[in-house]
Amino acid sequence: MRCAAALRFASSALAVAALLGAREARAEPSAAARAELSAAPSGAATRGAGDITALHSGALAPSAPRRAAPERPSRARPEVAWDPAWPRFRVSEYVATGLLAATAFGTLAIPPSEGRWTTVNGFDGSARDALRIRSDRQREMARDASDLLLTLMTNHLAVDALLVTWWGHGRGSVAWEIAMIDVEALALNAALNGVIAGLTSRERPYRAGCAGPQEQQDLDCRGSKRYRSFFSGHSSTAFTAAGLVCSHHANLPLYGGGAPDALACAASLGTAAAVATLRVVSDQHFATDALTGAAVGALTGLGLPWLLHYRGGAPASGAPRGDGVTLSFAPAPLGGYLVGRF
Repeated sequence: MRCAAALRFASSALAVAALLGAREARAEPSAAARAELSAAPSGAATRGAGDITALHSGALAPSAPRRAAPERPSRARPEVAWDPAWPRFRVSEYVATGLLAATAFGTLAIPPSEGRWTTVNGFDGSARDALRIRSDRQREMARDASDLLLTLMTNHLAVDALLVTWWGHGRGSVAWEIAMIDVEALALNAALNGVIAGLTSRERPYRAGCAGPQEQQDLDCRGSKRYRSFFSGHSSTAFTAAGLVCSHHANLPLYGGGAPDALACAASLGTAAAVATLRVVSDQHFATDALTGAAVGALTGLGLPWLLHYRGGAPASGAPRGDGVTLSFAPAPLGGYLVGRF
């Protein structure tokens, strides 16, 4: 009996040992198998490993997963920062901006002179006959459209400074510099326009329709507005705003640099040209009024920021100049040329 019990105990121990050995064999190939796998080529090693796994598991092993393609490094977003080489808004500029704004408001008190400038040159007469809208209602719609576009352009300046630069990029100090440059340029343009328009007192093109008793005349025929045709304030303000947009976007990657910033500049210039054209077709200004206003505005919007702030500095984004936008204005006898690279 004792011998039978001992035999049963020994057989049980051997069975347990066999089971443990089989489990270890499933978990890891033997040393000989590993040596064979390392000595074989990569394809053969893969097949051998699959055969061993298949022998242990009784099924074919799944193929090895393919390696994922390496991700391309994402391009870093250009940083909006004020270049140390650019002078910040000075105390003298704050004073000058206040004086210019006061001058612009003061020019509204300049009394009109009815007979100071009433002649029409051949160019203005031909352009008016070719471009003026004949319908009174449509002329009013064109005039209102010019007001709306000009409002959108000035609001664009505020959006770039407050929403894009301050809130979007988190650069409050840069937003302040941009906003103050905008106010300074717009104040200079308004002062120039007010002084020149008040002193020249050119009568507007629609003067022929201002007939009869004053109470029966259109609102445009009343007051000093009728004698403030040269030069066009809408055109000069629109091109000042467009020049400011181009100046800021050429030196700061407000929209990320490259094509988006170049598109902002091009769209602003196109909108300014539309404003100037609408002032002529609505019979609010002669062609020379609009062209002079466009030239004064472009010189103000492009020249003032460059002269006082952006001159001599590099783009603050830290990116090479070839990745950004560069704009330059070359004066000419009848206006100028805007040259850009992006």
